[in-house]
Amino acid sequence: MENFETNHPGNDNDNQQQPRDALADGRRIYMGNLLYSVTPGDIEQMLQDTGHGQFDKVHISIDPVSGRNPGYCFIEFCAREGADRALAELPGTLLFGRPVKVGPCHPKTQRQSRWPGSRGSNYQPTFQRWGDWRAGDADAVAAKQLQLQREVEASGQSLLQRDDSVEEQGPSGAIRHIDIRNRVGDGTQLYVGGLGKMIDQEHHDIEMRELFAGFDFVTIGKRITAHESTRHLPGNHNYCFVDFRTPEEAARALNTMNGAPLPGGGYLKLSYPRHKVTKHIALPGVQAQRVDRWGQSSLGEASRGSWEPRNDGYREPPRGRSGYPAHRERAQNGLDGDREQRSEKRREQSERQKAIMAAASWRSGAGATA
Repeated sequence: MENFETNHPGNDNDNQQQPRDALADGRRIYMGNLLYSVTPGDIEQMLQDTGHGQFDKVHISIDPVSGRNPGYCFIEFCAREGADRALAELPGTLLFGRPVKVGPCHPKTQRQSRWPGSRGSNYQPTFQRWGDWRAGDADAVAAKQLQLQREVEASGQSLLQRDDSVEEQGPSGAIRHIDIRNRVGDGTQLYVGGLGKMIDQEHHDIEMRELFAGFDFVTIGKRITAHESTRHLPGNHNYCFVDFRTPEEAARALNTMNGAPLPGGGYLKLSYPRHKVTKHIALPGVQAQRVDRWGQSSLGEASRGSWEPRNDGYREPPRGRSGYPAHRERAQNGLDGDREQRSEKRREQSERQKAIMAAASWRSGAGATA
């Protein structure tokens, strides 16, 4: 069985207090090989369905812009026996079709930032992604969103004006922020391109803060490495997404900063995203407001069909022949059907054109013979 050190690379603040008691007691385990789209609620549901619902908390990072996790998390159980049983029974359990990896945790010495300008223990991230998720937090988040909606209706203010999700921080704050932005719609998020290689999360966070000093931004997404197809091109092609307080503030940043020179060379490239990058995360017991192109509600229960139990008690969403969740396969089949119709139409046009050309050739040949 693999052993895993409890510190997480890329943590927003590596100097945070480690849960020494849980480590010393052997109650904390590592869970990895997660799809980036897995939410804390998905992990909670899996633990409950596999008979491991007596856990204390899930320690996980959720990006407040994309909704992504880093591919792993840490789970603390109420007793050592629960952790030992999870280590023995959970390895290989499928979560959305991917087998999870599980291992014990051991303390790790604090990692020093590789960035010369690091502020060390004085650094405070714009948004603390890492945090604890406890059983029932999905209901708590949904209740906060409903209360916020009532306050908006009573005060006459906009949802953006009343948005307090970024003050909450952690996975709950990230999920609330994503849900609010999905309900508001487009216009508050900008694509930020032309960025160089990221040294670490602290370097990225501070660089973005300095670039957008004087603008009212609320969250900064992780820097994304350029696709390999563009890495050979001149210039920098790394990028991130930034959420602003209002559409007006995002427009002001776009008009002011697009094309601005960057300290390390190159120029800043700003635009509105070509598509929505935030994940639509379902919250229990909340009325659905919008539905994305995959049929996933941005607020409320996900419309991904019923859950089907397996022999081991764990339930997975129904999947189509492609291996994707059924609602995604139906959407893809619709797209494929449209493509097939267009291809058939082109074939018919080609056949008609060949027939016309053949007839014209026959007439031309007959006239020459006569």
